[in-house]
Amino acid sequence: MTKTEATQTANCLRCGRALRAPRSIANGYGRTCKAKVREAARAEVIAAHKPAQVAKALELIELGGIVAVRGRRVFRTVSSDGTRTYLSAPQACNCAAGLKAKHVCFHRIAAQIVAAA
Repeated sequence: MTKTEATQTANCLRCGRALRAPRSIANGYGRTCKAKVREAARAEVIAAHKPAQVAKALELIELGGIVAVRGRRVFRTVSSDGTRTYLSAPQACNCAAGLKAKHVCFHRIAAQIVAAA
C-alpha cells in the first residue's frame, strides 16, 4: 500500500469521517475531534485531583511557570515560592512531595494538563 492510498482511506478515530489533511492523518483525528479529545482529557485530569491542587496547577500554567524541556513529555516547573525549579512529567516530579509520592504534587498536575492540551 502506498502513502497516497493510506491517506485516501484514513478515517478519524473518534467520528469515522475521512481525513484529508496530512496533520490530521498523522494525529488520527480531525481538527474538531482533536479539540474535543483534548478538552475531555483536560477535564478528566482536573476531575481526578483535589480542587486546591488543580487551582495551584492552573495558576502555575497561567504565570508561565511550566516550560517544555522535551516535547510534551518533560517540563521544567517553578516552585510555589519561585526559588527552585523541578523536572516534572505527567507520571513523576522531582520536588519533595513528588519524591515522597504520598500525593500528586501540583507540578505533576500542571504537566498532565499541559500534556493533554
